[in-house]
Amino acid sequence: MPHQIVPRSLLSAAMCFSTALNRSASCLRTFLLRAAVALTAMEVSAGEITNSIGIKMIDIPAGRFMMGSCLFTSAMEYRNEQRAFLGQAPRKINCTNADPDARPREAPQHEVNIAAFQLGKTEVTLGQFKQFIVATKRLDLVTDEFIASNAKHDNNEPVVVSLAAAIAFINWLNSIEGGGYRLPSESEWEYACRAGGNHRYCGSNDIDSVAWYGENSGGKLHPVGLKQPNAFGLYDMSGNVEEWVVETCGLNNYILAETDCSPNTGSIRQTGRLQSYRWIGARGGSAEDSASFARAASRSNEKRDRDKVGFRLAR
Repeated sequence: MPHQIVPRSLLSAAMCFSTALNRSASCLRTFLLRAAVALTAMEVSAGEITNSIGIKMIDIPAGRFMMGSCLFTSAMEYRNEQRAFLGQAPRKINCTNADPDARPREAPQHEVNIAAFQLGKTEVTLGQFKQFIVATKRLDLVTDEFIASNAKHDNNEPVVVSLAAAIAFINWLNSIEGGGYRLPSESEWEYACRAGGNHRYCGSNDIDSVAWYGENSGGKLHPVGLKQPNAFGLYDMSGNVEEWVVETCGLNNYILAETDCSPNTGSIRQTGRLQSYRWIGARGGSAEDSASFARAASRSNEKRDRDKVGFRLAR
């Protein structure tokens, strides 16, 4: 959460204000003017902190949203047959905003509660990941595959790593920052991507304004933060590099998802052990993918040992 910081200019003006009634009205005017300027500055920077290695974290407010795509699938039809057999009313789907690119694993669309949390303003960059390798002397992570995947990248471009390497980075960061860092759940990721809206992509219906993808990237990654952010101030949620997410709410579809699909076991929030994550996926699409993979609802089931996915920190 954001720290309460009182600017030096406001403190000096407050001292002046304490004697304003006894001395002159000029001190009062000074206090009010400096207070207005200081509060405006704090409002602009409210909700963002920067940690010791330069990662910026954005406060994401609690809320509810509709997760997934509005699509009636064969699996949902079969579930309605089961409900009918049990004497239960079928669940109806009213798709007024049907997506022609929606896939069965994105359905059914359902409402989810999300608690307040923090999310990285950008993906973890190669430069930030190098700090971890140097500090921990984890040269075992600098494999041929890692070098091949990252050698042509700038330090300001997102790092692409295996899930195990991402978790190792998070464990190290927690050791120097006091804990709390983790991977986002899939529902947290989509909630932050949508940022209170219902755009096709993360922050816009115009993919070129928010994402590097197959048709505008030149087939390569780009430095973070060059495209337009979404309403929460998050960059590159769509495109550039896929991002690791963890989840507890369903692999092939959302049929069994409960109303609250955010992390509900201590494992996602507390442990750094790879085996504790019950479901692994990736979100956002990449610089090599078509636009449909950059959609807010698009899901990708990734193998845990894949080494070409990026990640964004949650807390």
